[in-house]
Order: sequence, then C-alpha cells, then structure tokens
Amino acid sequence: MKLIVYQGKEAVAGICRDITERMEMEKRMRESESLVHIGQLTTSLAHEIRNPLSSVKMNIQILLKNVAFDGNDKRRMEIMSTEISRLEKILAEMLDFAKPLRLYLEPTSINDVIESCLDIMDVKIKEKNIAVKKKYSKRIPRVTLDRDKLEQAIINVLLNSVEALPAGGGIGILTRKETSNGSSIRVEITDNGPGITEEDLLYVFDPFFSNKKKGTGLGLSNAKKIIEAHGGKVSLTARQGQGIHFCLTIPMRETA
Repeated sequence: MKLIVYQGKEAVAGICRDITERMEMEKRMRESESLVHIGQLTTSLAHEIRNPLSSVKMNIQILLKNVAFDGNDKRRMEIMSTEISRLEKILAEMLDFAKPLRLYLEPTSINDVIESCLDIMDVKIKEKNIAVKKKYSKRIPRVTLDRDKLEQAIINVLLNSVEALPAGGGIGILTRKETSNGSSIRVEITDNGPGITEEDLLYVFDPFFSNKKKGTGLGLSNAKKIIEAHGGKVSLTARQGQGIHFCLTIPMRETA
C-alpha cells in the first residue's frame, strides 16, 4: 500500500494479485500427496489380505467337491465362496486405484468396446429386466485407445446405473464425433433411476465415496482416472429422482 495524491485528494494505492490459480495448484498438490499416501497404504493392505484369502477360497473349493456336503451345509459353503470372490473383486479395485496407470494403445472402435461391455454386463442387465437403448454414430473412425482400460471405465459407469436402477428401468447409450474444439469422441450414458442429491454430486468421483451398502466407492474414481489418462474428461449431471447423465469425452488420435 502507498499513499498518493489522486485528483487533488489523498488516496491509497495498492496492487492486487489474483491468487486463485496458485491456490488451485496448491490444492491439487495436497490432493496428489494425499492420494499417494492412500495408495501406498491400500497396496500394502491389499497384498497382506490377498494371500490368506486365496488360501481360504482354495480350501473351500476343495471341500465343495466332498460329496458328504449337501443341503444347507453345501449352500453355506457356496455362499462363503461367493463372498470371498466379492472380496477379491474389492481388492482388485483397490489395487487398480493404487497402482500407476499405464496405457497400451491400439487401434480401437469405441462402439465395439461398448458392445463388449454390454456383453459382459448382460446377465446383470437381464436380471433386472433393464431396457438398453443404443444410438451409435457410424462416423467415428478407429482410434488409438487402451481397449482393456476403457472397457473397465465404461463397465464401472454401467454398473453404477444397473445397481441403482429398479427392475424394469432403462439405460441409454449414445456415441458421436465432435469437432467443435478439436476432434473427440463423446460417449453419453444415461439412466432413469433415482439420481443423487446435489450434495453428493460434488463427491461422486472421490475415492471411497459411496452411498451403497456394498462396494468400495472406487468404481467411478477409477473410471475418471482412466478417461483422464487418455487426455479426456468425465462429467456427471443428475437430480434426485430424475436419473443420471454421464458424459465421457476422449480426444481422437486416429490410426494411420
């Protein structure tokens, strides 16, 4: 601050700097450091749990082959085996979140990737009698993507909708090519489920955030991580009682 004379009157002059960008950078750095610590702890725990869990599962599978087990005893063993498989899936999600993401790019059709995801999800979709409406653009060429990682991201988004929807619900899937801000692929996934509150909308992509009774809260976080590793963006709009609208945008790198 400096005392000056302005138009014959004393005034105070000063320089104001916009520190918004600096604050955002510091915030991202703190979040990054926090995620590194969480990742290290998660990896350590997952490895410590995985070995005894595999041993228990192997012994249960051996016991299930014993013809002496029948009726309720056999059913209890089958439930135990199913629950251990669920725990293994949770551990896999935790390890995916913790480890650095490496992309193995190859010429890929985004429409084929989505069809593959729907094939994998077919049983869960049919269990709830969910109607899937698809609208694929034929103008999208094959582009270089990590097919396996992209499948994982889209399955996580679809799984979020399938688990939230009541029986007889609906999912819409749309693909299109955008050229407004450089060529990109746009994938929209919508559902007519219960949606989420505005408060929860702020945290849906945060690691370990979930309102479900089962799950790690890492599915959407991992999906965001994969899309951003491709240089893309993920957005979500939703209203309570009016479903969810996911939008995945990925820059196009066409194959030679």
